[in-house]
Amino acid sequence: MLQRVTTFMLVALSVALLWKTWQTNDLANELALERSALQQMTEKRDEYQRKATEATNQLDEAERRRRLAEADIKALQDELAEQAEDYQALRQRIQRSPASDDGPVAPVLRSTLEALP
Repeated sequence: MLQRVTTFMLVALSVALLWKTWQTNDLANELALERSALQQMTEKRDEYQRKATEATNQLDEAERRRRLAEADIKALQDELAEQAEDYQALRQRIQRSPASDDGPVAPVLRSTLEALP
């Protein structure tokens, strides 16, 4: 009887040990899968962060170029305004000049002068 009980205990212990070994292996496999998934998610996160940083840098560069272009436009507008003032002063001087200062002018020169803005 003792031998049967011992055998039964050994068999039960073996079954329990096999069960625990199987569970341990199963958990180890799940852990490996989860670690792999975590590694993939971490790599994707890093890639998304890199892309977001690149997009931010591109946006900053575009904003810098826009500001420079606006400054260039403003400078050109100021220069054109100065030229318009110069032309206006020249036109007024021509219009105020006495008729005696008028004389024959080559037609091409006259049309060019009249075409000035």
